[in-house]
Amino acid sequence: MSTVVEPGSEEKVALSALEQGTVEPPLTTDGADDGELERELTQMEADADRLQKEGVISTDDADMKRAEVAKTRKLFRDLPAAERIAIIKRRREIGRQLLDRQLSGAAVVTARVRLNHTRLKPLFEQWWPYINRMSINMQRFGRSTFGENDKEVVNSALEKLLAGIESYVDEQLRVAEGFRQQKEAELRANKEFVFEPTIPMPAMDIEVEAYSRFSMRVLSAIMKFDRAMDHFDFMVWNGIRDQSDVDDEAVNFLKRFNPLGIRGYMTHLKLMTTVRGN
Repeated sequence: MSTVVEPGSEEKVALSALEQGTVEPPLTTDGADDGELERELTQMEADADRLQKEGVISTDDADMKRAEVAKTRKLFRDLPAAERIAIIKRRREIGRQLLDRQLSGAAVVTARVRLNHTRLKPLFEQWWPYINRMSINMQRFGRSTFGENDKEVVNSALEKLLAGIESYVDEQLRVAEGFRQQKEAELRANKEFVFEPTIPMPAMDIEVEAYSRFSMRVLSAIMKFDRAMDHFDFMVWNGIRDQSDVDDEAVNFLKRFNPLGIRGYMTHLKLMTTVRGN
């Protein structure tokens, strides 16, 4: 960690960089395919309709939310592929910058992040730094940004997405560990040679400061899936599974994670408008 700044000033720097890199923040939406973004935007529209029917938000607020979704959808669809790639690259660069800055007065838990597999590094860089910063800004500015009721709705949506990821990752790791142990025992019982691959140079090995229990849970889910991929490596080396099967598992995890990344990032941008106004 390199720079200590007052609460708020660092967020202004990050938002300025975002605006320079994307022209307009809503353009920076997803790092996956169009289908994932469309599903998330559709869910946000449905949330606005439901909240209006339940009387939680006014008709004007609901119309504003639907207009924001429509604007994001149009901007993303009209964006050339090269610009989409540049936006994702820029978001990763700014994410790395956020990791190197500190907030004075913030209570943090330091964690070592070691990711063995290259597929997970872009996922971490383009989503986790923003989710981490969002989580503390939600505590500080969530009520003034969204209102009390809407804040709880946003928090509930984020919690639901994370809980689903945690459940999926727990199952993947449990199955991978069990299957590896079973097959390894069979190989050794048959006197076959057993390869035990290692990764001496991980894709990422850094220390980060987590601002909340929520962001620490997100981090834990990513690292836990990385451990599952260690077992996948063993299976490929020993002819138990094909590499294409492992690639499919990685893609499936990315697709499950991206909706949380999109929602967390867009919430971060919304909170930043409040931070910059203070």
